[in-house]
Amino acid sequence: QRTMASSLASTACIAPRGAVGFRARGRHGTRRPARAVAVRAATYDEVFDGVSGQMEKVLSQSVETLSAGGLDWSYRLGVPEDGVPSKPNTVVLVHGAGLLSYTYSKLMKELQSSGFVCIAPDMPGHGASSKPPPGSYKYDLAAYQASFGEFLGQLTLTTADTNQIDLVVSGFFTSQAALLFAAANPNKVRRVVVLNAPLGNGHKLPDPLGVYSRPFGMGKGAKADAYRLAYFGNEFAIGAERMEIYEAPYVGSESIAARDAFEATATASGSVKDTTQAVIDAFSKAGTPKVRVVWGGADKYLADAPMYKWCEETRASFDVMRKVGHMPHEDFAEDCGKFVKMFLESEGKVGKLESVRLGRIGKDDDYERS
Repeated sequence: QRTMASSLASTACIAPRGAVGFRARGRHGTRRPARAVAVRAATYDEVFDGVSGQMEKVLSQSVETLSAGGLDWSYRLGVPEDGVPSKPNTVVLVHGAGLLSYTYSKLMKELQSSGFVCIAPDMPGHGASSKPPPGSYKYDLAAYQASFGEFLGQLTLTTADTNQIDLVVSGFFTSQAALLFAAANPNKVRRVVVLNAPLGNGHKLPDPLGVYSRPFGMGKGAKADAYRLAYFGNEFAIGAERMEIYEAPYVGSESIAARDAFEATATASGSVKDTTQAVIDAFSKAGTPKVRVVWGGADKYLADAPMYKWCEETRASFDVMRKVGHMPHEDFAEDCGKFVKMFLESEGKVGKLESVRLGRIGKDDDYERS
């Protein structure tokens, strides 16, 4: 199948049950006069089916914008198909350093098909969001954590009385900032799903990010290699059309600003050991959201062992997809989506983990799988 440029988005302005909108705020945090927010209904891409020879409508996401914390944000908004009731909690998906919200487009589609409203922002310095110079934005965990909170504060989440989100993260640095936000704000985050991300000692930066920390500043000023970062950690190839979108921020009109943000993100937060320890400490405390790790066991960047130890220390549960690489949401979005949905829809009882690996996945005692 080949995705065509045209997008078939419904023009309905009545928000579907459980849809998400936002209200603009003034520069100093005061609300502007309330106004109706037109929320898109389901968005579709027109795709050519090579078998039937016909163009078909395929569920997709719209790209929206808002301002928060002095930054302009771009984000993908995915809602369920028309007639599908929405789940009670919005799913917010945070990409890793050097990537962008598009990385979740296939996983979002799987979640949308089951009734989840999904939002995936381009984090500051990434995608189509603002890229302030490192002199005015620190690009460290604290800055990303604060900015993520500002972004969520501009969303009017109408899907549940508690106004809590379910959080999905993957990759490096920006994902860890989102995890720290979740641990510090359990009243705002109900559950967390961790796709492959650094979780403990033994996890290191892949070369496209680690190059900037070489001794004597030898890597300073290196190009932002989004191609290698996205491609070489996976078990399966990413198609050329998708890779063009991953690389787009680093070859367009904002390429210099995007490269500077890439390097700053890779260096501002210190070592992976320090950042992973901060996440371990945060989730070792009582009262944090329930966590499930959905892990690609064929990750070329991150080994399994630190993940298992992290799950034991934080009482997180896990699924391991044995023949899947660094981005399970890219390699096998359908299987990844199944495990994410199971956790978000389950009672989430996390007991002592007794892992019994079955073929391509791992199984614990958290819930039954069909």
